[in-house]
Parts: sequence; C-alpha cells; structure tokens
Amino acid sequence: MRALLRGLDVLAAVNQGQAGSVAALAQAVGLPRATVIRLLETLEGAGYIAHTGLDGRYDVSPRVTVLSSAFDYDAWLAAIAQPHLRRLMRRIHWPSDLMVRSGESMIVLTSNRSHSGLNINRRYAGMMSSIFNSGSGFAYLAWCDDTERQRILAARTDSAERAAIEHEVTRTRARGYGVRDISIPPGVGAIAAPVTVGGRAVACLNVVYLPRMATAEAIARQCLPALRAAAHSLGRAIERGFDGGRGADRGASRPAARR
Repeated sequence: MRALLRGLDVLAAVNQGQAGSVAALAQAVGLPRATVIRLLETLEGAGYIAHTGLDGRYDVSPRVTVLSSAFDYDAWLAAIAQPHLRRLMRRIHWPSDLMVRSGESMIVLTSNRSHSGLNINRRYAGMMSSIFNSGSGFAYLAWCDDTERQRILAARTDSAERAAIEHEVTRTRARGYGVRDISIPPGVGAIAAPVTVGGRAVACLNVVYLPRMATAEAIARQCLPALRAAAHSLGRAIERGFDGGRGADRGASRPAARR
C-alpha cells in the first residue's frame, strides 16, 4: 500500500512539472533517489509517463487521462461545500450559495436555500449573475489571479465601463467583501466572500438577504465573520482534496474556472 501511495506521489509530481531531474523529483516527493528511479521505471512501463529527451526529464503520457475521465469537479465541489453551507446556515440563519465563475457569469453551484425558512427563490439550480454587477462577481474579481482579472476585464471595450468596474473591484478589496446591486432584478441583496486556494479565488460564498429586512452593512456586521470562516474552511477542504489529504503545506493545484 505504501508503494502505491509513493507511486501516486511521483506521478502527481511529474504531472505538476516538478521532474526537471530525478534528484529534483526525489526532493519534491521526499523519497530516496533510488526509490524514485524504481517508481519512474514502473510508471513508464505501465505507460503513464515517458522520457522527453536526453536530459532525463519525464512527462505524463496521454494514458493519465483515464485516471480522471470520470471525475466531475462541479459535483465534487458541491458535495464538499454542503456541510460548510449547513453550518453557516445554523450560525447566521440567512441563506447562502456557492458561486463559481463561468465566463463572464457567476453560477450557483449549490445552496442551502432549501433549508431556510425564508422564501428566497429556492429554485436556485443554474441561476447566474453577471460577474460585473454581482456581489460574488466583484468578490471573485477582487481576489482572483491578476492575469485572470485582466483577461476578464478585457471583454469590456467601453473605457468608462471598465474604469467603473475596476473602481468597484478596488472598493470591494478595501471593504473586504462584495456587494450586490439591489436595483437589479430580482431585487434581492447579497454580500460575498472569496473561497481561495493558494491565495487566489476559485469560488465565492454569499449571504442572500431581503432588502426590506436589512441592509448590506447590517448583514455584514451580523454575518461577515461567519461567512469568512466558512469560505476559509471550504478553501482548505478544496486544497486538501487536491493535495491528497496531506494539507496545504505540500501545495495544491488550483482548480480552473470554467471558460
């Protein structure tokens, strides 16, 4: 069993581009060089990796795709988010959604609305908001990778519109959470915090409220600490999932946003 886990560690390291040399790979996985050589030979014989040149470098082969062909990232993320959403509901009593980016939209991946006593559109499946005017969208833009943000903003060709969005992103970062414009149908309010992996947003958690019952500032005073704690806890769970349960100290591959 230990040999199997070591082999998977080596395969993951090769996949992440850590195999500049056998010595570097051995250091990355924390195994003796002789052990790494035997594991590389086994993985190469099984067709999962291959030499790429005379420098001793290895790369993964197309066969590794069979290891992930049945993996549904959205279903996995929704499943691990649900316990965090249920705990958050018990703490703040307002409903919350897990939002992920798809192009220029933020989509509700899962929610705890069905457990709420408030009737705030419980048919959440597939609901989406523009990344440029939603609380989760501004939270995502404020804490995503700089290159990703610039790529998203490049779609805004109107300079005044782009400047307004960048201004709101700056305000969001200073405020510490995103705020939804309540004038946009269906007229509900929301504040949102980023779910980060490696310091970069991969999703957002929000708190949805009725403007006639509260303001964004009041909701933030009441709910923001619990919302941030839930987002942080979910981010760590995502990180552990991509790191094989060993924790953030080994690093994690950042899940990509939908395009």
